Formats: sequence, structure tokens, C-alpha cells
Amino acid sequence: MKIIFMNRLEEDWIKKVEALKNEFKDVEFIISQNRVETEKMLETADGVVGDRFSPDEISKAKNLKVIFVPWTGVNNLPWEEIKSRKIVVSNNHANAQIVAERAIALTLSLMGRIVEYHNDLAKGIWHGFSGGDAKNAFWTSLRGKSCGICGTGGIGKETAKLLKAFDCKTIGFKKQKSHEKIDFFDEITFDLENMISKSDVIYIALPLTPQTKGIINRDIISKMKGKFLVNVSRGDIIDEKALYDGIKDGILAGAAIDTWYRYPSKETPATLPSSYPIHNFKNVVISPHVGSLTVEGVEGMADATIDNIRSYIKTGKPVNVANADLMY
Repeated sequence: MKIIFMNRLEEDWIKKVEALKNEFKDVEFIISQNRVETEKMLETADGVVGDRFSPDEISKAKNLKVIFVPWTGVNNLPWEEIKSRKIVVSNNHANAQIVAERAIALTLSLMGRIVEYHNDLAKGIWHGFSGGDAKNAFWTSLRGKSCGICGTGGIGKETAKLLKAFDCKTIGFKKQKSHEKIDFFDEITFDLENMISKSDVIYIALPLTPQTKGIINRDIISKMKGKFLVNVSRGDIIDEKALYDGIKDGILAGAAIDTWYRYPSKETPATLPSSYPIHNFKNVVISPHVGSLTVEGVEGMADATIDNIRSYIKTGKPVNVANADLMY
């Protein structure tokens, strides 16, 4: 069996791979940071670790049986080719607690007007009683609010758990109908508009699939008058223009966003995250897609990936397997 690591490996990762090598002497583990070289080796690989592959790469990998995605999102995979080949995709949800923590931090920053007041005070501009504008300087407490969470998986559930510390009511929205009780949710609904109508704060924690892309559209945002929106999932779940207009037109009370529409590249390392000037609004908190970027988050995902690999070698099945039909 040959398994190739195509993700960037830091020192901790390399130590974990070396431990696998010692544990499974008859398995060939290949670490390569050269994409061209790795593409050639991919043709003979049984398993591969990474999250971005073209349909052509998958097609040429004649022996490929399993893809280990070293985190949660699997939206960058060529699913049609994968499904036609019946290749197993294994991801993990080890970052759920950390991303949920980030969601709460973004919420408190947004509703507490932290960034707005920080920026003003850095210029000597005071608000509140000290600034003589107490009437207009109120911030909004999260305590006791009704919070709708789009997505009741790992991140959604952990977010609901943390919200309980603020005595919040939690309403979960699921796309896939099932009626099992989910911990930390007071209510589960399969009706997105129903959830929105009952919520003061709305969290996006859905996976990005063809069914969820743009699910938060202009019509849905028009129903969010006076509500706060927090996205720690994927940018394209919210229609970009609808989001901008929802803030510009005063429909949304504010938005906190960690996931985007435009990302830096080698050609444009410095780039704004949206085609629209969302970053200019005072009632917006922006974050550069770092929801799980902590020591604990990164190590947890690495450990979970190694566990998936170990389980696959031993049993032929990873600990966690993504649903090929649902694509998450």
C-alpha cells in the first residue's frame, strides 16, 4: 500500500507520519512538497492526503482507493469522478470546538461593537458617557438571545453548547430531515424561514454543496431585519451581493464573517475578501478564514487524520467517512 501526503507538513505532522512508518512497516508513506513530482507518484498511490485535486489527477490515479482530507471541508474535490470510481473520502471534525469558539468571539466583537470602538478610540474618538453620546453608544448583549444555527453538525452543535452559557435559546436548521434529538438545541426545524423568524442572531455552519450554495439569498436576507449574521462555514453559502446589500440597506443589524469569496494567490497576495466594500461598514467584523487556526485546532485535525489513516490500514475503513451523495 502506498499513501502520499500532498498537504503541507509542518514538524509536528512529520513526527506523526514517522510514527506511522514505524507502526506499519509494509506501507509506503511518501512526503513530497513538490506538486509536479507528487502528481507523477499519484498515479500509483492507493491513498492520498490532501483536499484539492483535479478530475484529471483522479482519473490518472488508477490505484486510488481513498482520499484523506485533513480537515472538514471537502467542497474542493471532483466529486463526480470520485463517485464514479467509488473512492472513499475521509475527513474529520476535530476543529469543531475551536471554530465554535471563534464564532462566539466574532459574535461578541460584532454585537459589542468592539472593533468599531477600538478603531475610533485609537483616533481619540470616545463613545458612551465619556464621549457624551451614551444614548447612541449602546452595544447589544448576547445574553438571553434567540440564536438560529444553520447546520447541526460538529460546529453547529459546539456553537449551541457555548451559547448555553449566555442563556440563549438555540434553534437548529437541518436540510436533511431526521427526528433524533440533538444535544444543546432547544428546537430543530427543517424550515429555514421558520428558524430565521425566531432568531436574533443567525449562524452559518453548513457544509458547502450544490444544495447549500447561495441558500442565504436576497429573499432570505430580506427576512433578517434587525438580526445579526455570523458565517464561519463557507462564503458561497451566502450570496455575495445579497450580503452586501443587506448591510448597506440596513436590513442586517450587522455581520461577522470568517469565510469569503476571494482569496489571495501568488499573483495577488494582497486582496480584499469580497468584490464589494463590505469591509467599510462599521457594523461588520471581518476575519481572514482562521476559524480553526490555533495550536489545538491544527493538532487536533492532524491527529484525527492520522487516526483515519491508521483505521483504514487496519480495517479498510477510516474512522470518519464523508457521504458521497451529500458531499460532506
